[in-house]
Amino acid sequence: MEQRRMDYHLHTLHSMDGQQTVAELCQSMIDKGVQEICLTEHIEPGHPEEGMDVPPIWDMYFSDVLAARRMFPQLTIRTGVEIGDNSLFRPQIKAYLDELPLDFRLLSLHLVNGVDCYDISHYFGGKTRAAAYREYAEAKAESILAWEDFDSVAHIGYVAKYSAYTGAERALVYEDAPDAFDAILRHVIGLGKCLEVNTSGFASTGNTFAHSSILRRYIELGGELFTFGSDSHGVDRNYADVERAKEMVRALGGKYQASFCQRKMTCWLL
Repeated sequence: MEQRRMDYHLHTLHSMDGQQTVAELCQSMIDKGVQEICLTEHIEPGHPEEGMDVPPIWDMYFSDVLAARRMFPQLTIRTGVEIGDNSLFRPQIKAYLDELPLDFRLLSLHLVNGVDCYDISHYFGGKTRAAAYREYAEAKAESILAWEDFDSVAHIGYVAKYSAYTGAERALVYEDAPDAFDAILRHVIGLGKCLEVNTSGFASTGNTFAHSSILRRYIELGGELFTFGSDSHGVDRNYADVERAKEMVRALGGKYQASFCQRKMTCWLL
């Protein structure tokens, strides 16, 4: 079994908040020695902020990917989606996804009881840290347990990315909601799905999303499958800290990272 340099959480101009073209993304990855990428463009059905509930124009997306595959044959380019789950629209989301011939589904959650955690004053206002973080963890558990047809769970700990809290209090750790996290991890393991190690957390919390304490618990429960993603929206962060994250997961006892083609998983050594 081989090792492989891969980034499975990336956004381009096909996402409403992307800042790079597909060609710019691919060239930067080749420059960094990356072998495989997956474009996980956003869908955010029912998001309350104007301009967020704008999915990719899929015909243009697939056309750009085909062009990039011809232009950069040395780079494996997979098609994917970051699913912004919303319990109010879940049946429609699942039906929508079934019409898309994608390689990879990354299950995400940004809305907690209708509020995006990055809206600091709205989400954190009037709550203690314990209540704000617990509410997120319970919503994340509800989301994940309602799904089976996904490939990896995105950035557990998103609530900490734009948190009102700083320093040692900022990161969402296993001890904040062990029952919710155990429910999540057992579900993921039971389905044979992956847990994402999202490196964007290093900038805000000094750790990954999910936090190393959650990754450790996942491994203790028998979890073996990880995807790694920079969650990059622009050239400056492509593949950022992925090797650092892989080293951390290896130290915790993790062994495998996964790639996907037509929803079929291949395992690689970390």
